[in-house]
Order: sequence, then C-alpha cells, then structure tokens
Amino acid sequence: MFNPWDHGSKPYRITLLTGTGLLLLGIVLAVIGGALTLLPLQWTAIGLIGLGLVTHLTAQVLRARDAQRRNRMGRG
Repeated sequence: MFNPWDHGSKPYRITLLTGTGLLLLGIVLAVIGGALTLLPLQWTAIGLIGLGLVTHLTAQVLRARDAQRRNRMGRG
C-alpha cells in the first residue's frame, strides 16, 4: 500500500508537521482564551489556526507536486 509519509519529500513532511503544530497550538490557545475570556489570546489563536490551515494546504500542494514528478519519472 502506498504511504504518502514514507514517499513524501522532506519539505512535505516539515510543512505538514508545522501546519499541524500551528493548528494544535491555535486550538489550545482558543480554549484557554475562551475559558479566561481573554480577547487578545482568542485573536492570536484565530491567527494561528488560519496560518496552520494555510501551511497544511501548502503541504498538500507539495505532495501533489511530488506525485506528479514521480509519475513523470515512471513514464519515461
């Protein structure tokens, strides 16, 4: 079975983990900011979640690019 993690490039793995970490940090800060009603912390959390989503989507673009490159090499 094909595993994208095993066949993914190093930039893909780094970008994916960075995006996941930013999402996790944003969610944790959102929960803390909501529990303590700290508006600046909530806005920071929203920014981190947004940045995490963009980073995660960038990782998917890298993965697609790697797959296209791998397919081109296989045809030649």
